[in-house]
Amino acid sequence: MLSVAICGAGGLGTRHAENFRAIPETQVTLVYDVVEDAAAALAEKVGARVATEEGELFGDDVDVLVVTTPTPLHSYYTLKAAEAEKHVLCEKPMCRTLEQGEAMLEAVLDSGITFMVGHVLRWFPQYARANALITAGEIGEVGVARTSRINTMPAGSGNWFQDYALSGGCTLDMTIHDFDWLLWTFGPAERVYSVGAQRQMPPLDYGLTTIRFESGAIAHAEGSWADTGAFRTSFDVAGSDGLLRHDSTQMSTLTIQRRAGEEGRAAVQVPASPAAKSPYMMEDEHFVQCIITGEEPTVTVDEALDAVDLALAALRSNEAGGEVVELS
Repeated sequence: MLSVAICGAGGLGTRHAENFRAIPETQVTLVYDVVEDAAAALAEKVGARVATEEGELFGDDVDVLVVTTPTPLHSYYTLKAAEAEKHVLCEKPMCRTLEQGEAMLEAVLDSGITFMVGHVLRWFPQYARANALITAGEIGEVGVARTSRINTMPAGSGNWFQDYALSGGCTLDMTIHDFDWLLWTFGPAERVYSVGAQRQMPPLDYGLTTIRFESGAIAHAEGSWADTGAFRTSFDVAGSDGLLRHDSTQMSTLTIQRRAGEEGRAAVQVPASPAAKSPYMMEDEHFVQCIITGEEPTVTVDEALDAVDLALAALRSNEAGGEVVELS
């Protein structure tokens, strides 16, 4: 059985801890957080003990480290875990800077550990199904895509989300979900243009990023921490043969609209319903199986770093008042 240590006892740390407690091949044995009361509460909830010093995370009795700290610390804990040859599940985004990410990439490859970044959108059924349909050519050649992710300004220990220097605002912290999905679906990005409202942080942030892919497709990715209603997501993907549409506020959240009933395909809308199983559980189960079998995770370390590269390019464009930024 794999012994799992949770580093960061916030909302995502709690979610992962509960998942690993339920996975037969794993046991949560240790919880660490700089806020000792938070660590104690989570440890009691999942039957683990509290680590009073961070060094305990890298001891001989730990096999897996789950990093759910504020973003700038992802690199620090991953590097120490790699040195100690502990497998790492790191929450997104992978890092705050490209320098951190490159150091993480090198350490992970040198150590041979299983490392995965929690780009959980790949396990959300609407996004997974849309990726499969687009890849299979079901809507033809894609010309344009639009994604939207709307939420309120999040809270956190020390309000670190609200500090742009730490979190990178909604573009790096939240829209990176869509950046990863777009890169997974359409391939490498060529250039970006972004405008936003990070100077309003706090109490709000907003970013609208336009991406040109090497394939020729264009995407508009919207992220907002300026709303006061329920969290919601949507996307539209227009191809030469049809349109894919997702709206989390609708009962049938994914529909495909055919442009014509060609090649024996009916020109009707086909709804797809979300799976009952939590995407976070599916993500954690996949990570565990990768450790056991030695297979490469669905989200590779290179792909996770590519998503950060795209997000940071969007931030540079935004900070420069909307300059176009080329991606290497």
